[in-house]
Amino acid sequence: MSKTQGSSKSEKQLYRHAKNALKPGECHKYLTVEIDSGLISDPCGAQITQELSQADFKTNIIQQIVPQTITWRRDLPQSCDKTAQEFLLYIVQGQEILDSIRERKFSARIQSLKGIYPDRTPVIIIYGLKDSFRKSDKSVNRHDVEMSLVEAQILHNCCHRLVENPAELAATVAQFSKSVAEIPHKREEIEKSLGESCYFSSRENVKIQNDVGYSRLWQEHLIEFPHATLETAQAITNEYPMPQLLIQALATSSDPENLLTDIPVRRSGGPLAAHRKVGQELSRKIFKLYTTENPDEIL
Repeated sequence: MSKTQGSSKSEKQLYRHAKNALKPGECHKYLTVEIDSGLISDPCGAQITQELSQADFKTNIIQQIVPQTITWRRDLPQSCDKTAQEFLLYIVQGQEILDSIRERKFSARIQSLKGIYPDRTPVIIIYGLKDSFRKSDKSVNRHDVEMSLVEAQILHNCCHRLVENPAELAATVAQFSKSVAEIPHKREEIEKSLGESCYFSSRENVKIQNDVGYSRLWQEHLIEFPHATLETAQAITNEYPMPQLLIQALATSSDPENLLTDIPVRRSGGPLAAHRKVGQELSRKIFKLYTTENPDEIL
């Protein structure tokens, strides 16, 4: 075996190893959960580390830039770099949330977090909010909290989860860790399915192979219109086998809105099958879809 062949074989083995490291069941072994040291001193800290250990995650106790946060790093085989992952958990006591909302500092707090971690998507884990409400002076009500959390999601792309005890908190951290570990594999699966020309409808995928399947895809597209049936779609595609033919007919018709109105639709097979028509309403909707230049047009 030549040196070049040996090198090529070694590279293929490394590639397969790296690919396997991203698959479910293996990916968590190469993910390190970085936990702020302040959380470990909290009563729930021991339960978090125990839950992660039982799920075979590696943990690293560090002093995070922002206290009470958890981040992740991926250390793939044969790679010298530990890649920071795009999410972080920010664990906040319920009373802290109530105080920051009462002082009108909650939004600024989230904005500051985003400024420190501009490349990460934060998720707030609110711990013990119900108990904090029971003990509070009611200066902040549930509506205030809900509005503040919605504002954080809309303005800062910051979602939240509510947990009430250490067991729930530990399970949530483990759940997020598993999801982060599987992100590359799931993205690859999505890209693979798109690369195979799978088109999605509300019913099932339509796969295009060797130019076969376009007719069915055309029918599936038409079925997406409200109250359109398979028989209706078949009637239209029999008249206009390709979308381009329909578009051309709409462009040259003297009454394009009603172009499809009188196309007969057979409800069932056989010589005694009942007939109906596509109808004015569906014809008008299809006309609008293929001719409007307004992206906000309501069909």
